[in-house]
Amino acid sequence: MIKRVTHFGRNKYKIQWGQFFLHIVMFLLLFATVYPLLMAFWSAFKTVDQYEVSKFYPTLPLKLSNFVTAFEKISVYTVNTIAIAFFGIIGSLIISSFAAYAFARMKFPGKKLFFTLVLSLMMIPGVLTLVPQFLMYQKMGLQNSLFAILLPQITMQPVGQVFLLTMFFSTLPKELFEASKMDGAGHFKTFIKVALPLSMPILITLGIMQINTIWNDYLWPMTIITTNYENLTISAGLIVEFRNLHSQNMPVTYAGYLLSSIPLLIVFIFGNQYYIKGLLNSGIKM
Repeated sequence: MIKRVTHFGRNKYKIQWGQFFLHIVMFLLLFATVYPLLMAFWSAFKTVDQYEVSKFYPTLPLKLSNFVTAFEKISVYTVNTIAIAFFGIIGSLIISSFAAYAFARMKFPGKKLFFTLVLSLMMIPGVLTLVPQFLMYQKMGLQNSLFAILLPQITMQPVGQVFLLTMFFSTLPKELFEASKMDGAGHFKTFIKVALPLSMPILITLGIMQINTIWNDYLWPMTIITTNYENLTISAGLIVEFRNLHSQNMPVTYAGYLLSSIPLLIVFIFGNQYYIKGLLNSGIKM
């Protein structure tokens, strides 16, 4: 912001106003992003009276019992979400990886047409199919069941995953597949022994992206679950639980939000290197 200028043996400092205002704007944007997170953090340790008086800054003493109360309320929703994420991610990645390998490395009639249809599904907003999807699951007798939340993760998530994996498989060296074919391996064995190990970084990246989607999704669970609220996932469960039971206890509500974010942070910390590597590989190859 301040630049040193030498002029005829004299040192002068010139303020670069453009850089100065740019730093001010960046600081304000950073403050607007970070401050709500900090406010949620210290509000979770307050009593109701402390929160009403001093919600905008931290106070002492800390009330840790808020987290105990919140954990008792959200534990069932957390287990539901973990189960849906585990089986949903495995199911969607199996489907998308097999389909992507077929589009990238196999020849069959209508391949381009089918791939175009898959890409066209990416252009359809999810909210457009919300009502037809609800009616379909209702006719199938799956309303208010946990399976009604799991099944769309297996059937609908692979659409975008197929596109990314197809681009990735298409850029792998042909010599690898030709060598596998010369050794007598069929497409299935080539996929398991050659393509799948090379695609682990991007598969982990897609898995992390999907678990983030599952963790933050509340529209579909709130739509399909209307009575058996114990089958809700974490985002929808937080809304129902704290809106009904703790609408006047905001510290417990904030504690619930903080506890619900811990699993996502753990997943990202341990999968960070694979996540970045997968993004770089997919981005460079595309």
